[in-house]
Amino acid sequence: MKLNKRAKVGIVSAATAAVVGMAALPAAQAAPRPHRAAELTADKGIPTAVDPAADLAAQPAGSGKTWTDSIYVKSEVRAGGHDFGVHVITMRQPNSDRYSLSVDVTDETSGWVKTYAVPIAERDDHWSTSGLDIKVPGLTWKGNAQRMSLKATTPWGGLDVQFVPKGPALNYAGTGAWSMQGDTQYEFAYPSMRTTGTLTVSGKTHKASGVSWLDRQWGATPLNDPTQRWTWMAISLPNNDQLALWDTANSKSENSWATILHPDGSYDLAAVKPLADGVDRTWTSPDTGKTYATRWNVEIPSQKTRLTVRVNGPINQETDKVQGVYEAPAVYTGIYEGKKVTGKNYTEQVGDWKR
Repeated sequence: MKLNKRAKVGIVSAATAAVVGMAALPAAQAAPRPHRAAELTADKGIPTAVDPAADLAAQPAGSGKTWTDSIYVKSEVRAGGHDFGVHVITMRQPNSDRYSLSVDVTDETSGWVKTYAVPIAERDDHWSTSGLDIKVPGLTWKGNAQRMSLKATTPWGGLDVQFVPKGPALNYAGTGAWSMQGDTQYEFAYPSMRTTGTLTVSGKTHKASGVSWLDRQWGATPLNDPTQRWTWMAISLPNNDQLALWDTANSKSENSWATILHPDGSYDLAAVKPLADGVDRTWTSPDTGKTYATRWNVEIPSQKTRLTVRVNGPINQETDKVQGVYEAPAVYTGIYEGKKVTGKNYTEQVGDWKR
């Protein structure tokens, strides 16, 4: 089903739930937040629960210990004659006094990976409530919806880059609000950002250029459920469509769905065949004992889409060896809307995908 940003107000909440196969959000969760109600008039298209420009700022804490506020970027850059995948995320769980920073880089050409994950003291975590202005030890990230700059420093090196978003923002599920096993998530992305700057690895600084996908997410996260797991994929397609895929599961259910943003600002919301059924290869971490997929067969029947996605670079890309988080650049080949495609993407897995 295709939804255009200039469609009439009121079509999204029920349609989204029906298309992606999720239970509809309770009215109190699905409704736009009051301070934006005046903006949601019929001449402005799809009603949304997020504002991709204003919501780059830190969000006021919700309820529950696992309420999480995060911003992360996945970059594919060329530097020093090599292809690199770079992942940066800063995360806040203010109700449980947890703040963190992770900066990871994968050399897809030579096959090594460097990870850096550290806790941040609350007194050192500074994220403006009025805009994108983040300062924590090892990271500064500031800017707006037109241009951003990010500088990160780690023991393995660092990066100093600028982002220029291109094309429309992507609101997950069309509205920017969706349900993860009953807990509401707010999420949007700038899926195509021109990226330039420098990348420093092994003591050498190289000019870097490429493209990045920024994701902004907050809400209650069911991390206290030991059976909870999820896979997220960000896929940029050759025709400039942007596909964001979520597969969330626990012992009771599994929801697998995609938001597809077209260059003209319209969306397709589609059910995806559960990813667990399409896992082709796995890897088990010697540190956590958790099993992650390393190759998937992704099927989206309504879009005439079948993709083979596989991790690119070394297989040991578990970035969090305590909770168990796997972040990795990937490559895909296959059929999208009936046409052959190939390209690069990014994947994230949390939890144990042992079959």
